[in-house]
Amino acid sequence: MSRIENRIDDVISQGREAFAEGSESYDRAIVAVLRLASLFEEEKRFSEFLAVVTAEERRGITTTRNIAAHRGYGAMNAEVFWRTVTELLPDLLARIRAATRA
Repeated sequence: MSRIENRIDDVISQGREAFAEGSESYDRAIVAVLRLASLFEEEKRFSEFLAVVTAEERRGITTTRNIAAHRGYGAMNAEVFWRTVTELLPDLLARIRAATRA
């Protein structure tokens, strides 16, 4: 989890201006999403995470992962991807962290 959070923190600290396809920031965001999506591939092992992630959030993460892995980065809307990584994922990761501490 901390590696995912660190990548997202790096993306946020570099700012929207640095976030473009092919940039280090964009690539770090992609890796963060790929790693997050992988947590959901082993439902038994990560069931405590799944309990705090809505079905819609899980579909969104999986869809983003699939676009990145199978269709290429160019198929993504950079603005939507930016907002997802910098606004939605930090909240999601905070909920997962809170659930694992309980």
